[in-house]
Amino acid sequence: MDWPRTIPILTDGVITLRPLEVEDVDAVLATSLDPDSAAFTSIPSPYTRADAVEFVDASASKVWPGFEVAIADADDALIGTCGLRIRDEESAVTEIGYMVSPWARGHGIATRATVLLVDYSWAIGARRIALDAHADNPASRRVAARCGFVEEGVLRSARLGKGGRRHDVVLHGLLPTDPRP
Repeated sequence: MDWPRTIPILTDGVITLRPLEVEDVDAVLATSLDPDSAAFTSIPSPYTRADAVEFVDASASKVWPGFEVAIADADDALIGTCGLRIRDEESAVTEIGYMVSPWARGHGIATRATVLLVDYSWAIGARRIALDAHADNPASRRVAARCGFVEEGVLRSARLGKGGRRHDVVLHGLLPTDPRP
């Protein structure tokens, strides 16, 4: 794979995936304080402004073994974050993750961001893309389906969540030969 040396800027004309900036800290904090965001991610709890600053600083230029970017609207305001990571470099497998701000949900933002990262993955030579979702997160599973990912199985009690609760994880995969919706 031809992994980037800098964080790419990707757009579909509605959203833009761009490096995180200091101006994004407050929106990252607000998104991370949302109970639904916290329920399905591994963010610290409680999440503080210092955590948001650290996340933005650490993500602003780091590209290996993956990168986190802002999902920005037409006004360049942060409406979520997403990331692309190497899951298995030797086998050219990447992994996509996303978190949409509560004020932007229900408008196809995660789907748009995922499509951009899927297209980018193929462009850099990925041979498979993975997307994992909590079994009890139907919105995330719908994003995977809308983007053409195939549900491949469930890892029972595979992820430790908040309060020590265990979650089943649904595995999704996408191959370059799979039909695109």
